[in-house]
Amino acid sequence: MEENFDYQKYNWLYYVIGLVCGILTGWAVEGHVLIGAVLGVLTGGLFQYLINKSREAQV
Repeated sequence: MEENFDYQKYNWLYYVIGLVCGILTGWAVEGHVLIGAVLGVLTGGLFQYLINKSREAQV
């Protein structure tokens, strides 16, 4: 009995990780938390798109 794992439930995790890392990086480098947060969310979205795209090819 093989259980299917639904990866779509955890898509929000890429955005949260990108947001937190972007805030910390923006704060440490320039002190601009908002710019780091926006860039982090965009990076998280990019990773989410690329990883889900590669998972669909494996199925």
